[in-house]
Amino acid sequence: MDIYPIHHKNLLFNLITDYDLTFKEVRAILDDLLDRGAFRGLDAEAGRFFDLEIEKIQYVVDVNGYEVVVYRRIEMS
Repeated sequence: MDIYPIHHKNLLFNLITDYDLTFKEVRAILDDLLDRGAFRGLDAEAGRFFDLEIEKIQYVVDVNGYEVVVYRRIEMS
């Protein structure tokens, strides 16, 4: 998996993935996670999994601090 440092909305994230995501996808994933409050409670020792559906694509991501791991990307029909 590759690690991509991403600066978005004055926050610095590490996006970890094997997928070739577009910038639009990355922004949409981070915006959805921010809206869900995924980055609150950063003191947690374990990550939290989220299932996201954005523009007919399903993502399974793990959030731990400001690290976001994209485990799965499935295009829905």
